[in-house]
Amino acid sequence: MNTISLIESPNPFAMQIMGTKVRKLRELFGYSQEYVAFHMNISQAAYSKKEAGRTELSLSCLTKIAAIYHVTIIDLITVSTKDLLMKVIQATSETHA
Repeated sequence: MNTISLIESPNPFAMQIMGTKVRKLRELFGYSQEYVAFHMNISQAAYSKKEAGRTELSLSCLTKIAAIYHVTIIDLITVSTKDLLMKVIQATSETHA
């Protein structure tokens, strides 16, 4: 199983942080959970559990999420939520300028 964990066993705190990060990205882009789930080829219920931090984000899921929001997996994993959102906002405003 390809999952990204900060330690060997699932870390509920890390799962919550990643869930919050992907929720904030989704909200920033104005996407519904259904929209993101469709592009990830999973159900809305499964996606909701990932956002809530109840299930881990596999490498496959992280790859799809990174593609949807035009960020790197490394940024998705390592950059703080605030800094990631600022980076996305800046990149979006530069593309539309």
